[in-house]
Amino acid sequence: MDEPGMTLRSLARQIAVVTVFLAAAFIGPDAFAQKRAVPPVVVIIVDVPQIQRDSLAGKALMSQRDKYQQNFQSDFNAARLQLQSADQELAKQKGTVAQEAYDQKAKALEQQVVAFQRRTQVAVRALEKSTETAAAELMNAILTITGEVASEMGANLVVPKQQVVLHEPSMDVTSLVIERLNHKLPSVNFPAPVVDEPGLPSQSTAKPGKK
Repeated sequence: MDEPGMTLRSLARQIAVVTVFLAAAFIGPDAFAQKRAVPPVVVIIVDVPQIQRDSLAGKALMSQRDKYQQNFQSDFNAARLQLQSADQELAKQKGTVAQEAYDQKAKALEQQVVAFQRRTQVAVRALEKSTETAAAELMNAILTITGEVASEMGANLVVPKQQVVLHEPSMDVTSLVIERLNHKLPSVNFPAPVVDEPGLPSQSTAKPGKK
C-alpha cells in the first residue's frame, strides 16, 4: 500500500496537469491568434521645436512677437525716464516748498510709478496671450500635417525627436512636415496685444515696431 504522503503528492500532480489542460482548452487557439494579430509598430520621428523655429509660420510668429516686444520696451523706457526725471526734480524741491505741497507732489508721483508698474505687467500678459494664441494655431497645423504624413506612410506611432537617441534617418519626417507647412500655412494670425485696462493711463493698442 502506498504511503499517505505519496498518494497526496501524486494526486496533487494529477490535479495540476488537469488544470493546465483545462486552462489551455478554455483559452483556446483564438486567444493566441489575437495576440499574433497585433499590427507591427511603424514609427516616424518629428522634431517639433525645429518645425516651430524653421518654418515660415514659426519665423513669422517670432518676428511679430519681437516687434511688439521692442515697441513695448521703447514706450516703457521713455516712461521710466520721465518718472526718473520727475523724481529728481521733486528731490530738488524738498525744503524749498511748503511741506503740504511737497507731500502732494510726492503722492502724485508715487501713483504714477504704481500705474507704470501695473501697465508693464498688463503689457507682458497681453503679449504672452497673443503669443499663445498664435502658437496654438501653428501647433494645430503641425499636428494635422504630421497626422497626414503618418497616414500616408502607414505609421502608427509618432515619436518626438528629443526622446530618441538613435534612429534610421528615413524615419525622420521633420523636413517633409516643414515643407508642407510652408505651403499650407506660410504665416499665422498674431493678435495685437491689448494693454488698455480701466484705471490705467489711456494708450492705444500696441503696434508692431518697424523693421
